[in-house]
Amino acid sequence: MSYSLDNEVFRGLALYGGMTIVKLAAMAPLTAFYRITRGAFANAEDAKSHGADTPDKAKALMKSNDDVERVRRAHLNDLENIIPFILLALLYVGTNPDVGTALLHFKVFFFSRLLHTLVYVGKIRQPARGLCWVIGYGTMMSMAYRMIMAAWV
Repeated sequence: MSYSLDNEVFRGLALYGGMTIVKLAAMAPLTAFYRITRGAFANAEDAKSHGADTPDKAKALMKSNDDVERVRRAHLNDLENIIPFILLALLYVGTNPDVGTALLHFKVFFFSRLLHTLVYVGKIRQPARGLCWVIGYGTMMSMAYRMIMAAWV
């Protein structure tokens, strides 16, 4: 077991974990895009920088918007799930898991998070979003179980 790209499991985590982190990082500019295109700002200075030249106009642009809130909630959900996944995956790699099993965990988690965001932001009805979340969470729990069992013995 090594934490280098010579280790196929770690290389898989670097690839899929890296793409998952990039997906997470992309949520901030996506939120900004939705704020700008929907004219829904969180702060007066942001509203002023987008054309609100009086305090009353700035206050009018400081409003909640369902689309912006959907992106923000998807971003928060990513933070709640991706950070624990990366930590668990790093520990899991240390157990010298089967390559195929480990890569499957990493791939399934990445695609479940990608689909979760597309479903959430795209307003696709339930249970689609819930299923995406359950699949990703189940993947984390599977890795956690395998890691704990490997360390237990």
